[in-house]
Amino acid sequence: MLSPFRTTWFEVSELEPGVHLVSEPGHVNSWLIQGSKSALLFDTGLGVANIREVAEEITPQKLLVVNSHYHFDHSGGNRYFEEFAIHRIGADLVARPSPPELARGYMEYTKRLLAAWGPYRQADDLYFHLLTAERMIRQLPTGFDPADYRIVPTVPTRLLEDGDVLDLGDRKLKVLHTPGHSPDCICLLDEANGLLFGGDTINTGPIYAQLADSNLEQFAQSTARLADTASDFRRVFVCHFLRFDEPSSLVNEIAAGFRALLAGEAFIRDNVDCLNYPVREACFEHFSIFVPAGEPTKL
Repeated sequence: MLSPFRTTWFEVSELEPGVHLVSEPGHVNSWLIQGSKSALLFDTGLGVANIREVAEEITPQKLLVVNSHYHFDHSGGNRYFEEFAIHRIGADLVARPSPPELARGYMEYTKRLLAAWGPYRQADDLYFHLLTAERMIRQLPTGFDPADYRIVPTVPTRLLEDGDVLDLGDRKLKVLHTPGHSPDCICLLDEANGLLFGGDTINTGPIYAQLADSNLEQFAQSTARLADTASDFRRVFVCHFLRFDEPSSLVNEIAAGFRALLAGEAFIRDNVDCLNYPVREACFEHFSIFVPAGEPTKL
């Protein structure tokens, strides 16, 4: 029997043998990666519902939990686990309290998202037919009160470094430290199977480089590093938006986009981010990059 959390909030889909998307559609995508001896959950989502129950439905294997970085939408479910790992730089960041206005701001964003979803879904039903189960935005779970949403600090039990190899048996995942979005960001590379798990370094919508601890130059260096090794992977799985599975060519495009942005050659327009902070948006064919318009967004 399926968990009610899975049917009302999470959506699960196996995209490759042993690789499951665990999506909170429209919010954040986590990834359950299985080997012959153990499994790894890459990110724990918002913490709106219990992602551990879903992971344990997918696999009975021993589970290693890894955060791509410390931000609340990737670590919010840490509290459901006794152990988790994060890059060394993120250890203190994930353990510090978050301001209450961050949780409130995200719930306000969720209201706006749901309001926009109705007309979008209707238009798709009538004309476009692009939406699949993994792309269906859901109402918040029954019994969940947005006013009670809290971001709970958690303390990691394992610290990661660039180059570490996480051995799941017949699958090995290499840790790539890719600072820029935040100082502790990592990607995971499954070179044998040609898969990159991009965290928040690679995305298909706006890439957030407007945050208080973002660094545009480091972001450019990190994406250039990934582009230099793009021949090592064929698919990229990302953590946000409804295009969660892309070819490796996206990484080359993003690296080129950061170069163009730093060179002053990108088309830029005004926009707002998910917390309604004003941003400047550099627009490209398959993605965009947010940079500060004034005060950086604080997470």
